[in-house]
Amino acid sequence: MRSRSFFLIVFLYSSLYYNCLGGKTCSDEDKSCSTQALLTSAFSVPEGIYVYSTNAKYQGNLAAYGSTLEISGQNICRGEKLFSSLVNQFCPDVWALISTVSVALYNYNTSYSVPAGLPVYGPTGGILASNWDNFVVNGGTQLLQSLASAGLGTEDFWSYSAQGGGLAGNDCSQGTDKTSEFFGAIGSATTTNTDWLSQNGETTVSCDTSHRVLCICFTPDSSSQQAQ
Repeated sequence: MRSRSFFLIVFLYSSLYYNCLGGKTCSDEDKSCSTQALLTSAFSVPEGIYVYSTNAKYQGNLAAYGSTLEISGQNICRGEKLFSSLVNQFCPDVWALISTVSVALYNYNTSYSVPAGLPVYGPTGGILASNWDNFVVNGGTQLLQSLASAGLGTEDFWSYSAQGGGLAGNDCSQGTDKTSEFFGAIGSATTTNTDWLSQNGETTVSCDTSHRVLCICFTPDSSSQQAQ
């Protein structure tokens, strides 16, 4: 057990140090590259739900990577978590930010035990919404900042969602199609409007096009009912 803890600390420091070097050259005066600063930032991230983006882009057949569309999305997000800009690498649960026939985004609280009362952050800690409902269900609540402003890039992403977090009418045949014959709903990273999950009612693209996937990472709420 002690050796595992030592390995985790070394691995964490190495990852953070590598990310730091990737953006600039370290020096004695560069506090963000110091050991103390790196470890402090790793262990002082605020509690909440973190959103990060895949680096790779995927065609509309998102169900091709697991036994179900939900598990497939989870596999995609697990595979890209370490290589993302996510500061909170310790959050144990990850899911793709897509609506499915079985689990709509507005049901993530009950289906996946996503904490209902915690803030939603971008990958580096920029706050997007005060809680999950304000993030996806919205109502009349806009995002506090756009996904792009929170460090999630400007490109569109698969959502398969309608405004409010429900399943869109177009979901690439439940994530099984990658042809030009079917369509899937995409979200916008550059707006704070309540329809960011699918602008103007429902924005769609053909399933043979490639787009990234957004993921969430969090510590499950033990008081929530899990439907897994």
